[in-house]
Amino acid sequence: MLANPQSRGVVSFFLGFLLCYALLAAYLRSKCYRDPSSIFFRPESARVLTYSTFRKAQAQKFGDLAALHPPPKFSNLTAPELCVGVGSVSRSGFSYLKETLGSILEGLDSLERQRIYLVVFLAHTDQSQHEDFRQPWLLNMADRLPTYPDDLEIINLVRQLEADGGYEAHARKQKIDYTVLLDECAKVNPRYTMTLEDDVIALDGWYHRALTALQTATRKTKELGRDSFLYLRIFYDGRLLGWNSEEWPLYLGSSVAIFLVEVTVLAALRWRISYARKVITLPIFFLLCCVCTPMVIGLFFAGGRNCMLPKAPGVHLMRKYGCCAQGLVYPQSQVVDHLLPLYRNTEDNHAAVDTFLENWADARDDLRWAVTPVLIQHVGGKSSHGAGDQKSGSLTDDMPFDYSFEMNNPVRLAEEHRLWVSEMKEWEST
Repeated sequence: MLANPQSRGVVSFFLGFLLCYALLAAYLRSKCYRDPSSIFFRPESARVLTYSTFRKAQAQKFGDLAALHPPPKFSNLTAPELCVGVGSVSRSGFSYLKETLGSILEGLDSLERQRIYLVVFLAHTDQSQHEDFRQPWLLNMADRLPTYPDDLEIINLVRQLEADGGYEAHARKQKIDYTVLLDECAKVNPRYTMTLEDDVIALDGWYHRALTALQTATRKTKELGRDSFLYLRIFYDGRLLGWNSEEWPLYLGSSVAIFLVEVTVLAALRWRISYARKVITLPIFFLLCCVCTPMVIGLFFAGGRNCMLPKAPGVHLMRKYGCCAQGLVYPQSQVVDHLLPLYRNTEDNHAAVDTFLENWADARDDLRWAVTPVLIQHVGGKSSHGAGDQKSGSLTDDMPFDYSFEMNNPVRLAEEHRLWVSEMKEWEST
């Protein structure tokens, strides 16, 4: 058989293809190990907190210094550009709050800090139950440390929910806690309100990136003929942006389209060009279309969606697969007109606040934007309501995580941040 020149050509072609295929697979194995939707995903390597560890160390140092020397706070001269609300509950010996607050404030120029109003709510009727109650660094970093409103009915309800401790009680209490945070922010009339969970790490320069993204979201909202958007998401779970099963018709249709285009092009070449008929013989034709192309398509999907089709940097609509409520920024009009009445008046105890909000937004067809790359990372392994690794507090596979965050370059981020501050100071001086 191999004595036949045509057969030798087919075998040589296929062996060459297999060599290229193996090299491509090896390349994808080294490139796509951070994508949880990839067969090359290596969680033990992808979940290493590279940049987060660096940022945690900066945050801890900032917190230690803040305990001794109070850092600058919000200037009361004008309404803040941004109110940051952080709700925190005890995790029975674990606390990420110092690192979270430190990462928010560390690196901020005084020009930035005076435009930020920081509200930290220890969400207990008896706040002494929280590990960080009355810590000097907390008193010196926060602009406001609210308590539950002086309303006996609300306090008794929260006490009942605290004693219950189940999922439904957690879901109900969450909405009360968010009401406290949003109400405190509303008192200072910021332009935007950001809610953060207490187990996240913010990257250096998060503030100017958030402002830029909000400006883009506002512009894109107007281009869509809408007056407002619900929120800007600054974190999303990378695990949910893979090849989603409900989109299989799209994947199948795209694969079939590629196959048909290839067959059409090769057939046309064979029909119109005599030399092509000698090169693209019928065995080669069928090998390309029926073996090589399906193998390449299969490897494409095996590489994972985030790796093969990563989201471009910028601001994108994200009505699905957002998860979760680690970091959201709302225009203040949404807070006052919709969110405060929504959380204050609901008695829902079936959905956590993120699911509850998404269901409400779906019913109203609200615009929800997300910024890429994300501005914060979720680092909490011990949940406030029983999820995750409750013994050691380490990250587990079921916890929200953005795998690209750890690839941040601290030197580049610091330089980008410095340039933005310099430009802002120059602009304000003119």
